[in-house]
Amino acid sequence: MDTALFPDSLLLRRIINRHTKESLIDIAIRWITLYTITRVQENESESDNDFDMDLDHLDTSVSIRNMTLAKYQDYVKKQYEAMREKGNKRRVVNRILGVDWRNGLSARQVAELDLLYYSKNPDLKSWKTLKMKYGDQTNVHVDPAKIEKTLSHYLAPYFLHHVQILRDKEMIWIRISIHDGQAPDVLPPPTTIAYMIWFTNSEYLLSGTIKAEWRDFIMEALLLLFKASEVEEWPLSGRSPKSLAELLLLKESQGALSRYRLNQLDDNPLSNTLKKRKTEDPHVKYAKGMQDIKAEDINKIVGRERVVATEFGPNAQPTLQRVDVQLNLPYTQKSKDFELGRLNRQPFPIKVVFEGSNVIEGIKSLIPLGVAQPGMPRFLTELHSMATNRLTVDLDEQGTDTSTDGDRVRVTPG
Repeated sequence: MDTALFPDSLLLRRIINRHTKESLIDIAIRWITLYTITRVQENESESDNDFDMDLDHLDTSVSIRNMTLAKYQDYVKKQYEAMREKGNKRRVVNRILGVDWRNGLSARQVAELDLLYYSKNPDLKSWKTLKMKYGDQTNVHVDPAKIEKTLSHYLAPYFLHHVQILRDKEMIWIRISIHDGQAPDVLPPPTTIAYMIWFTNSEYLLSGTIKAEWRDFIMEALLLLFKASEVEEWPLSGRSPKSLAELLLLKESQGALSRYRLNQLDDNPLSNTLKKRKTEDPHVKYAKGMQDIKAEDINKIVGRERVVATEFGPNAQPTLQRVDVQLNLPYTQKSKDFELGRLNRQPFPIKVVFEGSNVIEGIKSLIPLGVAQPGMPRFLTELHSMATNRLTVDLDEQGTDTSTDGDRVRVTPG
C-alpha cells in the first residue's frame, strides 16, 4: 500500500494546499532523494507548466536528458530553492503535482503531508484518552520503528488500509487510513482516517474520532500491538495534546511543585539579599484590563497572590476547554421535607460544567480577582493533578467544608 499512487485531484490539492509555501518547498526537497521523481525530457518545456523562472545561475551545458540522477536531483533542488524568492505557493504545488510527481503522490507522501499538518495544528481535533491495562505485568516496551509494520499486520485481516507514523519528540502520531470500497487510485475521504497519539514509554494514547464500524478492529489491533490485556477510555479529553500529556504524565509535579520540575529555584538560597516582589494589578494580569472599580487594598492583592502561588503555582496551567463536575450533595438535617431521600440515602445531584479556553487558568484567576475567597474546594484547586476533566464529588451529611475535611469528600474520575 505504501507505493500506491494517487494522481492530482481536488482532495489531494486540498491536503497539499494546507501547508505554507516554505513548508512545501522543504518537503519537496526532502522527497527528491526519498521518492522517485518524474524526469522532464528534452521535448518538454517547463514553461508549459508555468515554470518560466530565471534559471541563469544553473549550468545548462549538460542537457537534462544526459544528466545523471544525482545531477538531475540537484537541478530540481535548485528549482525549488529559486521558488523561495520568485515563486508563489501555486507554482510550488503545480511543480510537485504537475512535473516532479506527475504520476501521483504515493500513500506515504500523502500521509506525511497529513500528519505534518495536524502535528502542527493538533487543536483542530478533539482528543480522547485511552489507557492500556497490563494486569499484573509491567508496561511492555514497544519499538516505535516497528509500529507501522506490526499494526498493519494486525489490521490486514479486516480491511484494506495504510498505516504511517510521525515522531514528534515524545509523541508518536499514528495515522490509519481505510481504503475499503475505494478505487486503487482514489484517496479515501477524511472520515475514513483515524488519528492517534502515543506518549512513548507510557500506557496512554490519545484518539481522535473513529467510526463505529472500525473501532473494535482498531482497538483489538492496539491491544495486540502493546501486548495489553485491556484498553479503556480514560475520563480526560481536550484539544491540546501537550496539555493532556502534562496532566497524564506529570500530575505529581503540577501546581506549586511545577517550580521544581522546571528548575525555577533560587540560584543562591543562602543570600541575605531580599528580592523585591513585583505586585501586578490582577485585573491587568487576569482580566485583560477590564474592570469596573479600581483601587483595592494592596495587602489583599498580595495575600491573594500568595494563595494562588501556593495552590496553583507560578506557571501557566495545562489547557482544558471543559470540565464536568457531578456533585452529589447530602440532604441536611434541616431538610425535613425530604425524609424519603434521607432515609434512602439518595443524594441530591447537581451537574456543574466549566467551559472556556483554559478552565484551570480561569479557576485560578477567580481568587486574585476577588470573585472567589481563598479556601476553594480541593477538587478545583487540585484539578491540575487529577488527570481528568470529568469528576464525581460525593459529600456525606457532615462534609460541607471541603477545604479542611477531605475525609468527608470523595472525588472520583468519570
